[in-house]
Amino acid sequence: MIKMIKSKFLPIITAGAVLFTTLTITACGTTQTPQAEGPSAPATTKTEPKIEDTPDVVFVKELQALLEKNDIKGAIAHFDNLPKKLQKDMSLKNLLGALYYSDAQYDNAIATAQEILAIEPENMPALELISMCNKAKGDKKAYKEISEKILETDPYNAAVNIQKAEEYAMDHKFKLARDAYKKALRGDSENVDAIFGYALMSYYTKDFKEATDYFQKLLDKDPENPNALAYMGKLAYDKENYLRATKYVQEALKHDPTNYGYWMDYGTYLRFQGKFNDAIAAWTKATELDPTYFLAYAYLAGIYDEQDNFAKALENYHKVIETNPNYFYAYESTAILEYHANNYAEAIKLFAKTYEYSASWSYSLMIAACYYKLNKPQEAKKVLTAQLKKLDSKTTEYALVRFFNDSYSRNAESALVQKINKETNRNNRGKMLFYMGLYYELNKAESLAKEYYGKVANLEAPMFFEYRIAEWGFKK
Repeated sequence: MIKMIKSKFLPIITAGAVLFTTLTITACGTTQTPQAEGPSAPATTKTEPKIEDTPDVVFVKELQALLEKNDIKGAIAHFDNLPKKLQKDMSLKNLLGALYYSDAQYDNAIATAQEILAIEPENMPALELISMCNKAKGDKKAYKEISEKILETDPYNAAVNIQKAEEYAMDHKFKLARDAYKKALRGDSENVDAIFGYALMSYYTKDFKEATDYFQKLLDKDPENPNALAYMGKLAYDKENYLRATKYVQEALKHDPTNYGYWMDYGTYLRFQGKFNDAIAAWTKATELDPTYFLAYAYLAGIYDEQDNFAKALENYHKVIETNPNYFYAYESTAILEYHANNYAEAIKLFAKTYEYSASWSYSLMIAACYYKLNKPQEAKKVLTAQLKKLDSKTTEYALVRFFNDSYSRNAESALVQKINKETNRNNRGKMLFYMGLYYELNKAESLAKEYYGKVANLEAPMFFEYRIAEWGFKK
């Protein structure tokens, strides 16, 4: 999910700006001296003496400067100089609480809000601030109590409903999240967080028309909003309008050029236009922005693999494993390419790792095949013997693994071929035909190996990893 730009405290900061303007006008106003009347009166101009800013105006001006620089800690420290005239101003107290919240000083923010509530028990910004602080602290009980209190008074309170929506979204309860954002919009129809959240949840619940309308509403308010632009690109992509999707994400990148997700989307849209080199460049940019995240490496590995650029594919598959060791699909893909490159020792490690995630007999056979190719038959037999203990002796899988493990027997071969031909599941039969081909390859029966690999290669849209190895073997 793309992170939203938070604007919960804009009303408080705006109040500070209004206060600044009011104080400035009051303290810095000047009066004009009337000129003498009559034809003989000389034309003179009297210059009024410069009026110095009062302490309260100086304070607000300096605070405004700190806020414009986003110097949160400096702004908090500046409140030590709060003039006596402003010490009871609730908007400034709310602003201080908001600053504490922004600086993760949640207890100080709560204490400040409670000072406000002691004077104004129904002060909504202060109540909202306490709610958000308790949520940030993980105090679920206190958060629930204050949120319910707010909703009793204001059921469509934007801040609290947005918080509820975010919680639902985190739990993937997108319909409930959307309802909560809708309530927030009833309370504040122009709230940008609520507009974006409602649009996003509409996208996740596949109400693409509503998502489009609300992302567009956000763009009408802020044409440079990169999140809205990016999701308009996703909506165009879902309609297979790849050119339009590309234009949207390019515009998003103009305003947020370091966004990893945008570069990933950009590469995807380019790939579907057949611009493979440009897609590679986009995903490579993503790896430069965040070298620790696996996804761009996975995309690069896939596209290089499709182009038969196995060296670059392997390089990126290994980066996937390095950055996300739990992504077990990468182990299988990497093992296949290491096997193709005759790097059998490395392939063994990777197939063994894949076996940890999915204890399939086929991985055991591939490991055994690698040991046979390394002229280590005893190691191969250890793997095969261990696998036989895990299989039902009445199954075709058992017979196939045993065929690899035992000394050659024509009767065993004939019985196994009959069993394989009776397999009704096309993918299972295809896998088994591949391993018959592999057996013959290991035993130097090249013509038989090619015959079986050809049977596998002729299957339509097979769904097993061995298919690629069969293709390579058939084309030799």
